[in-house]
Amino acid sequence: MIRSIDSTNYIIEPLLVFINPYFHLYHAPMNLPIIYPAQLERFMTKLNMQTTKLNDTHLKMAKQLQSLHKTNSFYTQIPDYDYDQLKKGVVCLACSSFKLDLNKDKLECLECGCVEAADLAVLRSVEEFKLLFPDKKITTHSIYEWCGVIKSKKTIRRILSKNFKLYGHGKSSHYDNK
Repeated sequence: MIRSIDSTNYIIEPLLVFINPYFHLYHAPMNLPIIYPAQLERFMTKLNMQTTKLNDTHLKMAKQLQSLHKTNSFYTQIPDYDYDQLKKGVVCLACSSFKLDLNKDKLECLECGCVEAADLAVLRSVEEFKLLFPDKKITTHSIYEWCGVIKSKKTIRRILSKNFKLYGHGKSSHYDNK
């Protein structure tokens, strides 16, 4: 909130506003300037009731604040990576270990003992592959290479055929969402 002291000086009061209706910060000190979701409507009403004559200084400050607005979050920036430098293989659903053993149609983690259906693990790996390499096509060979622990291309082809639509024939064939 911005309050005017006089025509040239302003006090900026920082407020932390939580907008997620399912969130509440428990055990927060009462003196913190926090607005919780349940308080938003009352806060906005109070804010809208404040009347101030806008002048050129207000407009200048608004433009400056707009120019400082950042649309890209620091936390969404992904580091550079290359396919060849990444470790390939299916990771354990529970502990993210690469130490998995294939028993019939199940993958068992040698670290924590978690068991997962091989089909589901491959589909998880396909989603990771798509996220990391949106420009690469999903082929039997690429997913076979990416998963590592599944020793049969036939198994990979069966899983992909069951869950994705096949486009093309032969070496140029690839899969995409149905």
